[in-house]
Amino acid sequence: MKPVIPPKKGKANMKLKTAMEDLRLHAPASWVIESIDANFSPDRMVAGLTYAMDGQIRTLKLSEGEITASVQCTEEKPFKLTIKVPVLTSDGWMKVAKLMAVEARMAARLSAGRIPPTLAAMLRECKQSPFIGDIESTCTCNDKKPCKHAAAALFLTAERLLATPLRYFEMRGTDKDDLLMKLRQARTLDAKGQAKAHSSIREDELPELAPFESCLEDFWRMPHSPKDADRAPMPPHLPHTLLRRLGISPMDAKFPMVGLLETIYDEVSRIAREQRRDS
Repeated sequence: MKPVIPPKKGKANMKLKTAMEDLRLHAPASWVIESIDANFSPDRMVAGLTYAMDGQIRTLKLSEGEITASVQCTEEKPFKLTIKVPVLTSDGWMKVAKLMAVEARMAARLSAGRIPPTLAAMLRECKQSPFIGDIESTCTCNDKKPCKHAAAALFLTAERLLATPLRYFEMRGTDKDDLLMKLRQARTLDAKGQAKAHSSIREDELPELAPFESCLEDFWRMPHSPKDADRAPMPPHLPHTLLRRLGISPMDAKFPMVGLLETIYDEVSRIAREQRRDS
């Protein structure tokens, strides 16, 4: 009987150290775990998780459109693998940005280095997977693909994205600054399409009004009672109309001025509504 040869130990800094509960809790790491759940059998998931926790992954590189890694097993040379990551085109990210523009705090969260979990639903609405739907991978091992070595690399990928979530955008074909610019463009276009404050009025569209001299007695008289005024329907609300009109701030800073002002305006409005309701 041949003796059982234990796997060669990898580098200590390549070990998976984060609990699975934490990886499943925060986006985009949770989206990677969802891809693992959907593409690997339980035994391969356990084997991949064991490799990741034991430090068998020698190298791991996250780049646009792919994940490359090498996994050391019992063989002399480590297995080399590549996992494809779907990349969105610029137009594809613009479609996502239009959906993101509905959420007022999205820009502030991205500027702070956080990825809201609601982005997953927006990607699905645009017919895109939050991470990888059907995994396509290559590996120098002889196992059926996707193999346990790919699972190990994905577990470590989830931990990397937990520590540096904005790396996710680089893997999917964009970056934070480009996405923020698309988000501001989407909000500006939306405002131009809906706002009425700056619409031009032709002379032939002006209503015919009675001469001012004939209205002096009733000029300051309300046409309806104050109670009826309170019941009058409010015009449709368009959030951050002025900020959308102003567009991208010319100030070059760590955080975009428009996104920060949106968050401040939303918070002030919320407090004002609460105080009015409680008064």
